[in-house]
Formats: sequence, structure tokens, C-alpha cells
Amino acid sequence: MNALLLSAWFGHLPILQILVNSGAKIHCENKDGLSLLHCAAQKGHVPVLAFVIEDLEDVALDHADKLGRTAFHRAAEHGQLDALDFLVGSGCDHGIQDKEGNTALHLAAHRGHPAVLQRLVDIGLDLEEQNLEGLTALHAAAEGIQPDCVRLLLGAGSSVNALTQVTGPPRDWCAPSAA
Repeated sequence: MNALLLSAWFGHLPILQILVNSGAKIHCENKDGLSLLHCAAQKGHVPVLAFVIEDLEDVALDHADKLGRTAFHRAAEHGQLDALDFLVGSGCDHGIQDKEGNTALHLAAHRGHPAVLQRLVDIGLDLEEQNLEGLTALHAAAEGIQPDCVRLLLGAGSSVNALTQVTGPPRDWCAPSAA
């Protein structure tokens, strides 16, 4: 992480602005492919998101990290409702799937963020969207042992009897599966 990414990660907007005005490269990434938007979204720093999106040029709103996750995915996965709402209002693509086929709905369900999950349901994400293993958000919530998310998804109309294509042990949600 360079100083610019760290300032976004910790939400230090004045430092970020100083660094940008001093010529910092705004399109930098860390070793995992996290950009300014990823860092700010994951930690819920809406003022930083606003500065990056509104004041910097040529920042791709839907840029993916090495897992194929956008800032929208990161906000959902880490329960950052305000950041998620800001990204939605900024016009991000809600339906992007990461390299494992997970949508923001899968990630929020698995990590147990019912408020974020409810917002994703409200904006119309497909409850039956399957990732590459055939898992829906309901499967992800069950696998992550998230009873509040399971109840929420069932109440929203998720299919209680949907089958997956998984035949082995559950996978690690934090890293791509070995191919």
C-alpha cells in the first residue's frame, strides 16, 4: 500500500487531497488490485468516495480487483451501507459478478450483513443468481451460518429448495478456488 491508498483506507481525505495535489498517481493499486475506490468502499469512507468519483478524472467506477470485485462488492461484503448507497447513487453496475461468479448479494449474505442485504434486495438484485458453483445468496447465507440473512432472503422470496452443484466441502470465500 502506498501513502495514497493508505489515506483512502483510513479515510484521511485532507491527506489524500494533499497527495493528489502533489502528483500522486491516482490509478495505483496494491498487490491485491485494490484501488482508491476499493479501499474507501471497504472501510465505508463516503467523503473519500465522493472526492475520488466527483473530483478525480478517469476513475473507473466498476474497476475490478484481482478477485474480480468492484468497490460495490467490497462495500457489500464489509457491511458498509452508506458507501454502498453512495456507489449506487453514483451509477455503479449492481450486477457484476466476481471471478467466482459472486454478486454483492452473495457476499453480503455470506458475511452476515442484513441491512446491506435488504438494500440489495430492494434495488432488485436477482435472488436466484448463481455463482460458478451454483450457489445462490441463500446458500451463501446458510454456508456462512447467518440466520438473520437466511430469514431475510426467505422472506424476500428466495427458493428454499434450490440445489447447488457443489459436491465437496465448502470453499474459502476470501480467495479464488484452485482451478
